Amino acid sequence: MAPFSTERIALAVETRLMRRALAICLFLAAAPAQAATAFTDGVWTTTGYGYAFSMSDGQLQRYEITAISCRKSVSAERLASSDTSARFTGSTVNQDTGVIDAFNFRPGSDLNQLVLNLDGSATEIHLNRAEALPAACSQPQPADPVASFDIFARTFAEHYPFFAQHGVDWAAVTATHRAEIGPTTDDQALFAHFRAMLAPLQDAHVWVEAPALGLEFSGWRPPEPKNEATRRRALEIVEKRFLTTPLAWYCNNQVAFGLLPDNIGYLLIASFENYAKDAAGPAQLAALDAALDDIFQKMPALRGLVVDIRPNGGGTEMLGLAITARLTTKPYLASNKIYRTDPADPLRFGQPQPIMVTPSPRPGFYGPMALLMGHESVSAAEAFAMALQGRQTKPIFIGENTQGVFSDVLIRHLPNGWRFGVPNEIYLTERGQAYDIVGVPPDINVPVFADADLQAERDPAITTALRILGRAAH
Repeated sequence: MAPFSTERIALAVETRLMRRALAICLFLAAAPAQAATAFTDGVWTTTGYGYAFSMSDGQLQRYEITAISCRKSVSAERLASSDTSARFTGSTVNQDTGVIDAFNFRPGSDLNQLVLNLDGSATEIHLNRAEALPAACSQPQPADPVASFDIFARTFAEHYPFFAQHGVDWAAVTATHRAEIGPTTDDQALFAHFRAMLAPLQDAHVWVEAPALGLEFSGWRPPEPKNEATRRRALEIVEKRFLTTPLAWYCNNQVAFGLLPDNIGYLLIASFENYAKDAAGPAQLAALDAALDDIFQKMPALRGLVVDIRPNGGGTEMLGLAITARLTTKPYLASNKIYRTDPADPLRFGQPQPIMVTPSPRPGFYGPMALLMGHESVSAAEAFAMALQGRQTKPIFIGENTQGVFSDVLIRHLPNGWRFGVPNEIYLTERGQAYDIVGVPPDINVPVFADADLQAERDPAITTALRILGRAAH
């Protein structure tokens, strides 16, 4: 993977800020004299991310936009508002995300800017006032195969930041497949084209689904993931051969804790999602806080802690940050996030946004740690690993490189009823290093859930962690 140039990013940010200042001046000169009745009222477009918002009378409508398309997506109602904040929420669970949509706005630097925080996200999205929605929002939207193909290809062209690292010429790929698409192309053939276009990216955050066909495709960096039976067998070995107490399960069976020899704790984090039956973000955090209170209050004399994210397929980054907050007494930078801002230039990014770890006043653990990680540690699990790199006593990372995907995923919808996901962000260390594609590396390489180890009831990662933490504790 070619390194990202921090100098190129800095130049892009400086140029972007100059253009933005000029655009604001021009807009203010032409802005209508009458102010909106609420600071969120009006039409807004995001910097990057490809969204437009229309808000008035306490109602929010979000649109997915490209240079050639506009589609309605999420609707929400204002629950609370003041001069400095407004919160809108959906009335039902979003079937795309599994949670209730929640939008938290505050005023920007002037009346023509807004700042948006989404529940579960550690960073913000910037919006600029517009005179009207894009013209495509008021025009009939064709639903033929050509229209779906064009929106699909254009969305990736405008948002995906890793074409060069994968050695993919997206314009050439698009042209090759576009030549074979026509008004009579059947759904099976269209899906085959989409799959062929995405497969070379080997990106687990890239996917497409055709519900009516029962078809889906998701990228993945080889080797293929283990099956559920293998994961269950690995956990059985941990419980049988290593734990001195039964696992206590928390957070809707997504988090578990037990004791290893020498009074070393074992914290299994199976995912960063579905921590509570209530799909709202605050309920997820409340469930996690209750679990961590119980764990660390009952085990105040731990001599070490093993945190296992080997089977963790990701979820909500804020849950990972809530755990790291229990593992430090000093604030520190977890990572910097940048995002694509120019639809025509995949190397033009917004200003880096710092993601901080802030110590929690609630019970925690601050001693020696080991993090077990692997190829199936994905997305929010990888952001969690990045966040732990800055801990004052860095955990020993044991296992394999993580999968190599970090960005939030833009979920988009096509006229034919299909949906797809495309990432648009990059996470950077304090020194400007990205782990996309290659994954976060371990300090000590050991195989994860290898067949020979499972057959012999071995877990070399835990064995290594116990050896290292045992020395550190004495």
